[in-house]
Amino acid sequence: MVNIKLHGIFENYVKTEWHLNVKTVFEGFEAIEANSGKLLEALGNFQEYLTHFIVYVDDKPVSHEYFSSPILKKDSKIEVVPLILGSAIAGIDILIAVLLIAIATGIQILITSLMTPKAPKDIKNNSRLFSGYENVTKRNVAIPIGYGRLKIGSIVIANDVNLTNKINNN
Repeated sequence: MVNIKLHGIFENYVKTEWHLNVKTVFEGFEAIEANSGKLLEALGNFQEYLTHFIVYVDDKPVSHEYFSSPILKKDSKIEVVPLILGSAIAGIDILIAVLLIAIATGIQILITSLMTPKAPKDIKNNSRLFSGYENVTKRNVAIPIGYGRLKIGSIVIANDVNLTNKINNN
């Protein structure tokens, strides 16, 4: 009789120790499923989960390619040990991530403030050239330019008043 011992997650679903008359590891899994009806419930599709656990035959790890080979003796011992897979986010990992984000944000703000050119001092001009419209803009301000027939607002750049006398001679 082959002694089969299941470890880890299997304890929640099936009995962990089995004494079966089998010749292959795969026959052992089939026999456990036939007797319990819960091994496939724990694993789902057996072929998908072959890489999720290590099978030891007589204290030596066996590759899943040999599961269908008749490698078992009458007094063999099989142990099935699940691998620890996946990852969990611990509290320290979250703290480190938040700290790295804060440092990166601080560096970005510093670089942006150092690379931004300084604006020249804005001087308010209250000049009215010949009592015209008041110049309400400051220096170094972008001036919108409209093309075609548009109704747009404007910024007074300069104003000029032209008076022309025409004498009407008929």
